[in-house]
Amino acid sequence: MKQLIVCFKPRTKRSRCLKIHKEIKGKLLKEIKEIGIHVVTVSPSEWSTCLSKYASSPDVMFVEEDHIIHVDPIPNTEDSSLLLINVETVTNDPLYERQWGLANVNAQGAWELARVSPMSARIAILDTGVNRMHPDLRGKVIHDANFSDSSTADDGNGHGTHVAGIAAAVTNNRNGIAGMSYNSAGIMNIKVMEDSGSGSTSNIAQGIIYAANQGAHVINLSIGSPIGNETLRNAVNYAYQHGALVVGAAGNNSTTNENYPAAYQQVIAVAALDRSNQLASFSNHGTWVDVAAPGEEILSTYPETKSETGYRVASGTSQATPFISGLAGLIKATNPTLTNRQIRSIILRATDRSLSGVRYGRIDARRAVQLAQNSTGSELQQASNIPSVWLNPFVN
Repeated sequence: MKQLIVCFKPRTKRSRCLKIHKEIKGKLLKEIKEIGIHVVTVSPSEWSTCLSKYASSPDVMFVEEDHIIHVDPIPNTEDSSLLLINVETVTNDPLYERQWGLANVNAQGAWELARVSPMSARIAILDTGVNRMHPDLRGKVIHDANFSDSSTADDGNGHGTHVAGIAAAVTNNRNGIAGMSYNSAGIMNIKVMEDSGSGSTSNIAQGIIYAANQGAHVINLSIGSPIGNETLRNAVNYAYQHGALVVGAAGNNSTTNENYPAAYQQVIAVAALDRSNQLASFSNHGTWVDVAAPGEEILSTYPETKSETGYRVASGTSQATPFISGLAGLIKATNPTLTNRQIRSIILRATDRSLSGVRYGRIDARRAVQLAQNSTGSELQQASNIPSVWLNPFVN
C-alpha cells in the first residue's frame, strides 16, 4: 500500500471527510488534527487515480505523497582518527581534546560566561532514537516518544545518538565527550525515523507537533529531503508558533538547491564547516542557509556494543545542526525569559560575518551567550521578518 496526505479545507466536517475517503477508496490510517491532516493508504495500482480524485475534490485544500526521508549513515570510524587540538582542558571529559568543533565555536568562552541550572532547557532530537543508557547520555533523556514504524524509541541505527551527544552529552563527568549545551539541557527523544534510517513525512510532522506540545524549547532536525511539502511546512509553522526554535540540516549535496525542512523560513538552516572554518566541500549553501557550524570529522556518542567503543566520527550537516541546537539550549538556560524568536535573533546576530556562502555566518557561542545575558527584550530585534502563518484546524 502507498500513503497519501490529505488536507481538508477549514470547517469541513469529519463525517464529510470520511465519506470522501470511502468514495475514493482511501483507508484512513491516522489524523494530525493540529494541522488538519488525514493520512490514508491506497492501492499502488490506483495511486495516481486516487491522487487526482482527492485533488479535484472541492473539500480538499491539498493532497500530496507521504514521501520517505532518509538520514545519512554513520560510518564505522572511531575517535583514534582525530588529531588532538591545542587547547587548555576545561572539563575532565577525556575526549574533549579531540572535539575541535567546540574550540572553533568558542564553546569554552560561552561556558565560562553562562550561569545556568542543570537540565533547565529541553532539546527535542527528532531522529532514529537516542541510546539513553550510553554512559555519556545517561540521565539526560527526559522524555521518550516513538512515531516511527520501529517497535521502540531506542536507537537501532546510531544517527540519533550521535546527534544527541553533540548537542547535550553529559559534560564534566570524567567520561567521553562534552556536549555543546554543557549540562544545561535535557534531551527529548522523539523517534521519527526507523532503525534503517528512513521515515515518512507524516511521522516527522507528528513528531514535530508532539515535541512542541510537550514544551520543547528547541527541535533538532538533522534530517532532510530536496522535496518540500505543505505538511512539513505546516508542522514547522505550528511548532514555531507554539514557542519552539526549529533547527534543520542544510544537506550534504554540495549545492545551492534547497533542502527541507531546513529551507522553511521558520527554521534555522545550518551548513557544515571544516577545521579551517570554511564551508565543508560536501555542504549545501546559499542565501537560504542561515548559519554554519562544525560538521567535518565530528566525534560523538554512538550505541555501545561488545565490538564498539561507544564513540564514532562522522561528517555532515547532521552533525553541524546540533551545535546550533545545543547553543540554543544554553542560551535558553542562561536567560529563561527569552522567546524562540529572541533566541533565533541572538544566534544570527552573534555570527562571524566573514564567512561567505551562507546568509549570516559561522556561529560564535561566547558572543551569543553574552548577548543573551546583556540584552533586554526591547533591544532584541528580529534578524529576519517571519510572518505569522495561518494553520488549518480540523473542524468536527
